[in-house]
Amino acid sequence: MDGDMKEIREKAAILADALPYLRDFNQKIIVIGYLCSNFLGGEEEQRVMQDIALLKSVGMKPVIVHDSRMGADKFRENKRIAKLVELCGTKAVGICGIDSQTLNMTLENGYIPVVTPNDIDTEMINLNPADTAREIAVLLQAEKLIYISRHEGVTWAENRNKIRSMTESELKIYMEAQAMEPDLKKILDNAILALDGGVWRAHLLGGRMQHALLLELFSILGVGTVIMRDERKLYEHEKGRY
Repeated sequence: MDGDMKEIREKAAILADALPYLRDFNQKIIVIGYLCSNFLGGEEEQRVMQDIALLKSVGMKPVIVHDSRMGADKFRENKRIAKLVELCGTKAVGICGIDSQTLNMTLENGYIPVVTPNDIDTEMINLNPADTAREIAVLLQAEKLIYISRHEGVTWAENRNKIRSMTESELKIYMEAQAMEPDLKKILDNAILALDGGVWRAHLLGGRMQHALLLELFSILGVGTVIMRDERKLYEHEKGRY
């Protein structure tokens, strides 16, 4: 019985801590670049989609832009990802390409848009989902652009220590000084373009960490790297704690 009460108190404390975040993020658009299809297994993918569905259930407006498994049909992959979201009890709709009217309509009607970069006219073109996620984030003036990939965040090359937060200017200096893999550079370039285009913040998270999305959004330090505009404006729940 004592053990049960301890667990209940711990869960209540977690919920209480999350309330300020829920207030600050309520009705905010969160664009998620899901770049994990080629290295996450079925159960791991489902956990990520459950976390995204949870964001929707607590009042946020997530948009998923995804990559595709190597050799898979892009449009079938879009249906597959949308189905994974719907298995979590949340309405989702697959969208091919960037369509502002459709995106806004699905969000207004309580659906999670699940976007593949290609449409029927660009089926044979290799479009990078990191670019598409940024374009959609700017188009919708999203609160956050979150990249979930094999990169857990930005780290120093000499010791692999993770950098929890950076301003846009700090990131540019870092990129000039540090060698990095092309796919990470692509993500960071898009993060800068998103901030320049009006997106409030960009985040980098590792896809293999369980509940990384929730831990990043609902804790002060987070588990990845957050990139802010140079003025480093804080949310109400961060003031006095960041």
